[in-house]
Amino acid sequence: MEFKFAITPSQQSVLLIDQLMESYSELYSIPCAREICFVMHEMVINAVEAMEKEGRSESIEVHMRNEDEQLRITVSDFAKGIPEEQWPVVLDRSADGDSFCERGRGFLFIQHMVDQLWFEQVSDAQFLVGVEKKIVTAGES
Repeated sequence: MEFKFAITPSQQSVLLIDQLMESYSELYSIPCAREICFVMHEMVINAVEAMEKEGRSESIEVHMRNEDEQLRITVSDFAKGIPEEQWPVVLDRSADGDSFCERGRGFLFIQHMVDQLWFEQVSDAQFLVGVEKKIVTAGES
């Protein structure tokens, strides 16, 4: 299963994605539904807030693929993103909450819910956040 959306940077889009993920998780019996819904919510709200802060109106691109018991989600926006020199600090799983000023704590939570989190500067204007999570259905180990 795969889907792609282009959404406007707005709070209504965050609510739409939240509802979509709840329905998707129920329909496909995703075992870690709450975590995946939280991860998607955080990724989209970060993109919306970054776009609003920059005064940008381009669409935010949301892509999710679920195949071979692997869930992959990417969200890309047209805000400046996280400067590359800060990526190691944000991606350091051992970082405590004090390492993050007023922003960035959501990534700490996301990292504990997924197997991999990464950033990509797609172009000067486009920034991508991606996650992967192995999905194990009930009865498997």
